[in-house]
This record gives sequence, C-alpha cells and structure tokens, in this order.
Amino acid sequence: MKKLLQELFEISCVIVGLYSGYLLVQHISSILSPGELFFLSIIILCMYIWFGRRNKYGLYSFFKDIHQSNLDDIERQELEEQEVEVIK
Repeated sequence: MKKLLQELFEISCVIVGLYSGYLLVQHISSILSPGELFFLSIIILCMYIWFGRRNKYGLYSFFKDIHQSNLDDIERQELEEQEVEVIK
C-alpha cells in the first residue's frame, strides 16, 4: 500500500510540474514577442544540452555518438576507395 501511495504521489508531482511548466510558458509567451521567444528557446535548449553533457543518455551524448558514427563512416568509405584504387 505504501508503494502504491508513493507511486501515486510521484505521478501527481509530474502532472503538477508539467501543468505549472505549461502555465509558465504561456505567461512568458504572452509577454515576449515571437522573435524574443525563439531566442529564449534557443538559449534554454543550449543550456539543457550543456548542463546535461555528463548524462549518459542526454542530448550531448546523443550528438557525440552521431558525430563519432559519421567519422567512422567517413573512415570506412576512405578505406573502400583505397581498396578500389589498389584493385584497378
């Protein structure tokens, strides 16, 4: 029973947090012009990426993995091109 109450409390905290975040965004968007709101959104996104860079599953790690994958693909393509040149 205690575990069920704990889970219900956590779910209610998430719902209240999301709703209050929604109200905050609505208030801020009513004050700022669309250009200022876009600039603020970019700043918040950059801060989220920067402060979450040590998170194993964060956006920073996600972008880093994509970059490393691209570098590996480039290296593999260069090796394949060299093999084709050697075969000719």
